[in-house]
Amino acid sequence: MTVSDPQSPELVRAEAAARWCMRLCEGQMTNAARAEFVHWLNSDPLHRAAFDQAVATWEEVHAAQAHPELLVLRVEALESLRRAQRARAGRRSPGTRVSWLLGTSVALAILFAIGVRWPLNLGEFSSGIGERRTVPLADGSLVSLDASSEVRVRYSAAQRTLHLVRGRAKFDVAKNAGRPFLVHAADREIVATGTAFSVEIVQKQVRVILYEGQVSVEGLGQRIPLLAGQELIATIALAQTHTEAIDVTHSLSWENGQLEFVREPLASAVERVNRYARNPVSVGDSVAANVPISGVYTAGDTQAFIEGVTAVSPLRAEERNSQVILWSSEHAKD
Repeated sequence: MTVSDPQSPELVRAEAAARWCMRLCEGQMTNAARAEFVHWLNSDPLHRAAFDQAVATWEEVHAAQAHPELLVLRVEALESLRRAQRARAGRRSPGTRVSWLLGTSVALAILFAIGVRWPLNLGEFSSGIGERRTVPLADGSLVSLDASSEVRVRYSAAQRTLHLVRGRAKFDVAKNAGRPFLVHAADREIVATGTAFSVEIVQKQVRVILYEGQVSVEGLGQRIPLLAGQELIATIALAQTHTEAIDVTHSLSWENGQLEFVREPLASAVERVNRYARNPVSVGDSVAANVPISGVYTAGDTQAFIEGVTAVSPLRAEERNSQVILWSSEHAKD
C-alpha cells in the first residue's frame, strides 16, 4: 500500500489549485490577488498542469451537476474540505492520477458551494443587477464582469473567442502566442494573445481600455493598435473612433464598487448607474443627456447619485410612476 505524503509537492500544488478555484469563483478577489494568481499559474508549468487537471475533472462530472442528490454539497462543501484535509495523509495514491484537488467529491463540493458554472471550452455566464463576478477560464485567463453584463465563450484548438453581449468585462489573458484571444463586441473585434484589457458597450459605443500588453481593435475596415494606458472609443455602425490617455485607477474603480465619473455625459453615467439599480433612472431630454457629470459614487446607491448630480449640475429629478427621470433645468415641467 502506498501512502501519499501530505507535504508532497503534488499535494501541495493540488491544495493550492483548490484554494485558487475557491477564491476565483467567489468573485471577490482584488486586483492584487488576481495578479498573484496569474503569477502562481505562470511561475511553474506544473502549476498550470494542476489547474488544467482540475478543469478536466470538472468536465468529467459536469453532466452530473443537475442531479438533486449533489445539491447537498452546497451546504457541506467547507466541511468536506476539512474532512479531506484530515484524511488525505492516509489516502491511497491513485497511480498516475494523483488525488489532486482534495478528491473529486471535494472539488464538486467547492464548486457547487459557490454556485459556479465553469465555462471550460464553451459557455455563457452573466452577472445580475448589482452583482460583480470573476470567472476563471479553462486556459487560466480571467474574466471580471461588471454588474448586468454577459459574456459568451467559444474556445477551439486554434483560437479563444469570446463575445461581450452587454455591459462591461475585464480580461486578464493567459499568454499563448499560438492561440489568439478574440473578444467580439457589437461590430468590433479585439485581438490579444496575453494582456489585460477591458471592453464595454455603452451608449452605442464600444470602449476598449488597455492596461498592459498589446491589443488591436478591428472592424469596419479599420485595425487600430492600442498602447497601455489608452482607451479607444468606437461608435457602433460607424467607422468613427478616437483614442485618449486614461487614468488607470479611475477606469478600474467599478471593480471596487465605486463609480467614478470625470465629465461623463449624463446618458452614459446613468447607463452605468443602472447596472446596479433595482429601480433604473432615466434621462428625460437630449440637453440633460449631454450634461457632464463628475464625482465618485458607491455602486448601488442610486439615491446618492440623483442627489449629487442635481445638486451640482443644471438638472432636476422628477418621480413618475415609481421611476426617477432626470431633466435639464431648462426643460419645462409637464
